[in-house]
Amino acid sequence: MNIPTIIGSLIILTVFVAIVITGIRRKIKNKGGCSGGCSGCPSSSSCSHK
Repeated sequence: MNIPTIIGSLIILTVFVAIVITGIRRKIKNKGGCSGGCSGCPSSSSCSHK
């Protein structure tokens, strides 16, 4: 492997890790997906918080 390949791989890995960490933080803070307020949600018929 040469240097540009390693740098490109590290950039892609960094972006992937940042996305995963953001998703975990949102899940911990309960800001992702469904927040329990299904009244205005288009998927309210399948909401599990009823």
